[in-house]
Amino acid sequence: MSLRFILGRAGTGKSHTCLEGIRQALHKEPAGNSIIFLVPEQATFQMERALVNLPGLAGTIRAQVLSFRRMAFRVLQEAGGASRPHIGELGKRMALQALLIKRTDDLKVYNRAARRTGFVEQLARTISEMKSYRLSPGDIKEHYLRLKQTGGEDSLLAAKLHDLACLYADWEEWLKNRYIDPDDYLNLLAEKIPESRLIKGATVWVDGFAGFTPQEYHVLGALLRAARQVNVALCIDSRDVDRELEETDLFYSTWETYHKLRKIAEDNGIPVAEPLILDRPGKAPFRFALSPELAHLEREFFRYPTCPFRGKVEGIQLVAAADRRAEVEAAARKMISLCRDRGYRWREMAVILRDLEPYRDLIETVFGDYGIPYFIDRKQEVSHHPLVELLRSALEIVTTRWADEPVFRFLKTDLVPLERGEVDHLENYVLAHGIKGEIWLREEPWDFNYELAWEENGTETDYEERKLAAVNAAREKVRHVLEPFYRRLNREKLTVKEICKALWDLLAALKVSERLEEWRLEAEKQGDLVGLQEQVQVWNGVLELLDQMAEALGEEEITVSQYAQILEAGLESLRLGLIPPAVDQVLVGNVERSRHPNLRAAFVLGAGEGIMPARMGEEGVFSDKERSQMRKEGLELAPTRTERVLQEQYLIYIALTRSGEYLWLSYPLADAEGKALNPSPVVNRLREIFPALEVDFAPKEPAGEEDLEFVVNPNRSLTYLINQLREVRQGKPLSAVWAEVYQWFVEDEKRKEDFRKLVKALNYSNLLKPLPRELVQKLYGKPLRSSVSRLETFAACPFSYFASYGLQLKERRVFGFEAPDRGVFFHRALKRFVEKLQQRSRKWGELDGEERRNLVLEVVEELRPWLQRANLLGSARHDYIVLKLRRELELAVEILTEHARRGSFVPVAVEMDFGGEGSLPPLRLPLPEGEMELRGRIDRVDWAEWEGRHFFRVIDYKSSPADLRLEEVYHGLSLQLLCYLAVVLENAEKLAGSPAEPGGVLYFSVYSPLVNESGPVAEEVRKQEIKKRLKMKGLVLADMDAVRLMGAREKGETSYLIPVRINRDGSLGKASSAASREQFEMLLRLVKERAQKLGSRIVRGEIVVAPYRRGQESPCRHCRYRPVCQFDPLAGDQYRFLEKIAGDFWERVAAELEGGEANGL
Repeated sequence: MSLRFILGRAGTGKSHTCLEGIRQALHKEPAGNSIIFLVPEQATFQMERALVNLPGLAGTIRAQVLSFRRMAFRVLQEAGGASRPHIGELGKRMALQALLIKRTDDLKVYNRAARRTGFVEQLARTISEMKSYRLSPGDIKEHYLRLKQTGGEDSLLAAKLHDLACLYADWEEWLKNRYIDPDDYLNLLAEKIPESRLIKGATVWVDGFAGFTPQEYHVLGALLRAARQVNVALCIDSRDVDRELEETDLFYSTWETYHKLRKIAEDNGIPVAEPLILDRPGKAPFRFALSPELAHLEREFFRYPTCPFRGKVEGIQLVAAADRRAEVEAAARKMISLCRDRGYRWREMAVILRDLEPYRDLIETVFGDYGIPYFIDRKQEVSHHPLVELLRSALEIVTTRWADEPVFRFLKTDLVPLERGEVDHLENYVLAHGIKGEIWLREEPWDFNYELAWEENGTETDYEERKLAAVNAAREKVRHVLEPFYRRLNREKLTVKEICKALWDLLAALKVSERLEEWRLEAEKQGDLVGLQEQVQVWNGVLELLDQMAEALGEEEITVSQYAQILEAGLESLRLGLIPPAVDQVLVGNVERSRHPNLRAAFVLGAGEGIMPARMGEEGVFSDKERSQMRKEGLELAPTRTERVLQEQYLIYIALTRSGEYLWLSYPLADAEGKALNPSPVVNRLREIFPALEVDFAPKEPAGEEDLEFVVNPNRSLTYLINQLREVRQGKPLSAVWAEVYQWFVEDEKRKEDFRKLVKALNYSNLLKPLPRELVQKLYGKPLRSSVSRLETFAACPFSYFASYGLQLKERRVFGFEAPDRGVFFHRALKRFVEKLQQRSRKWGELDGEERRNLVLEVVEELRPWLQRANLLGSARHDYIVLKLRRELELAVEILTEHARRGSFVPVAVEMDFGGEGSLPPLRLPLPEGEMELRGRIDRVDWAEWEGRHFFRVIDYKSSPADLRLEEVYHGLSLQLLCYLAVVLENAEKLAGSPAEPGGVLYFSVYSPLVNESGPVAEEVRKQEIKKRLKMKGLVLADMDAVRLMGAREKGETSYLIPVRINRDGSLGKASSAASREQFEMLLRLVKERAQKLGSRIVRGEIVVAPYRRGQESPCRHCRYRPVCQFDPLAGDQYRFLEKIAGDFWERVAAELEGGEANGL
């Protein structure tokens, strides 16, 4: 029995000495006592490979590479002590979650946190920490009682200790006679080592540790007593071991480890041999024999005063990159250069990071593009694996009673027997109709149809029937899979075992194992060894998780919601431990976790401020102050934040001394959003030590002299070349380097065709050529059949018209009662109201308040079946919507009744169709290329007669405030009302038996306006204000007879019914929105002329992306097709600026109609 230390700074050959000692022992005595190489868990694979590759060894069964945990498995398997099954991390978290739920009401500080996602993991880590530091529940309780006796019972620390003592004790009690906690393995190992043949007389080599936990020291003490010799390699300057070091010293942690191990040996009467000193004063460490710069760096980085390096610096490169992507790309180019020009192998290089997460996705993308084989050394989360999502969403379907979001998460896992197309069509249907709850389980087919809900005689086409049949077929597959599962779990209380069994049966019914096997074989076929391991480990991990839940909590009664909470705790901790799939690859890892043996080149990325050294936060449930307080009273736990900050300098030392020939250190100047980032203090320190070291800049794109450095890989070079060609289009010359690259792609047989397509795409502009005439006729018909609102769409932007009515693109409809739905409802409701008056031979003006309200109620009730067909009923929210609609309809009817009482216009038609199968013929307009037929539906046509004169006015219902702006009419953006008036006047004899004059065109807004007042107002005043807000807007005939027929009679007042003011002399005021008969006729000619020109452009196939712009107003703001047209003014796309009409509008229109001037349409 003896202890020997192997001491030396980084690169002095400590690991090499351990391996050489093992090799010599095996060569001398192949079948002797055990040789154990004890290393950190994450280093076992590399060291096993190093052991296998020792020269002169064909193989061995005597030497083994073990971690502390692996050693525990081996010894307990051999010597006993593991009679109970062990509970894995997943089972531990789930059991703790269950204990938390039970204990919640007794907790003082964690009662709220108990249900917070992630808290159970924090609790598990805290219990593991306590066990690592050999603290029992009794120790925690004793400290709590001491605090209580000294008056500190009300402190936050006392409350935490109380809760932790309870939960820790609950955990230990729960484990009794059930399981072994893996955190207890090292204590059991220390007890069983004296009985182990594996350890007795063994030679133990310990390497790769800077320090140990109390549990590990306990094991090392047992090893010292049982083994023949224990050799411990420590990274420390051998001259420091006999000095008293401060906490701020670089090697303080290993110095402390050295003295703790010596004391354990001395306390046990075990001799400590003379240490093997590997430092060679005056000579470069073994690792840095070929690089004087790196040897100087290792020696001087933490030494003050600084001794600068005199001479040219070749083995170190310092790089400032434009951003993280530019940083990773520059490192990738350098790696390829080292392989190509200096014969490096991929395995001889590594990427070392202090914080892996900001770089992980970038490295995966960039290294993939450059063809660099790599392995990212991390425990991979599986929270988004389809199998994990399947379990999570299946339980959520039960707890949310078929909410659509978990249903479609479940269906999109690709583990359900539905094709993606079936899932998409089903999702569209469900979202459009707001389907939730047990509607999914109905045996009868779904027949909701939003499109036909408002059609009184609507029938489904063959296509719609087939589409609905497909939706029902897909729904039936879902029901077949999920209904048995849902029925089994849709109960108040179940046991954990019952829920686990239901999940097992669901996985079996879906044949998930077979599907994952298909994915595994596909990964194997494609050479994706990581993907291959992933499918196996996830399946085994999930099965183990369910097994442990069933075994650990089997007969516990629980709700599905509580089960899901416990399961989530297990899924969150499920990690994949992937083995590097290839030998020759770049290892990417965190300096704190990864081990990088035999490196020639190290790429240290992300050397930014706050990253290297890392900013430290408080970890676990205790603050630094609380940890310090407990330590003073004998409760030692993990290091405080201050102590961890001091340990950062050791990690920096490790990162900078990993390679033997070349060190790359880089940092980004900006983050992904362009925010400036500062370099790490490490950068300034390097420049102090190496005054001749220049900072190279890594740009995002090639820039002049560095062009050739970017030509290292065909894929990435092509990307850079395209960017160079884009700049050529803007007038920048193409450099000679990129001209040669261009020629190479042109001549390369494999790539020239794809290159040609890319160059063609580069010359793309957002100018769309007109459609061929034949295609126009197929899309829009011959003659052109359209509507006025469609022409207005074309006037706003031709491409929008093409996308909507040519391509018939539609947004995915999401269930809800939006503004268009309100508009349809009010149109139908007002039509029904008028029909009821006609059926009862009643007039608007004769209705009293009660009769109006009763009629409105009848109308709303009659429209309920249509609401039902659209699935807009059935919830409290939608009942409220119906009530609100009824009140708004009552207000609208009240205003229209006022119009009828004060005026003489009466409705002669409501919802009147023209064109198609309507009661009136279409509005036909000649075009140079044929004819255009306009069809539409007029909300309401009113008629009045006075002294032999007949007047028509057209009213259009709107669900929000609207007005007629003459400038919009001029530019073709507002043609509808006037076109409708033209149709009515052309058919006046059919409607009223004689020709008629235009009475007006008006918008009537149906909504509940908000009345803002600074204080209380009388009800009558409020009603008058509402009436003013609901005044009809538009344009009326400037004729006092017509105005009086519309109810405006009071002289010297502004009408609250129509947009006019009557002067005291009985004439119309200037503020009136009125036009003479001649002006109306001009407008009617103008709108027809505008419609003809728009129709002619449609027939010519115009589909250009040309939205109008008037001030800040543009149709792009609310356009559904912007993602399709890609309109971007910054990329050169142009708005079509509308002319602001100066001077008198009517003179401008008259001049244009007489002279036929172009108007920009």
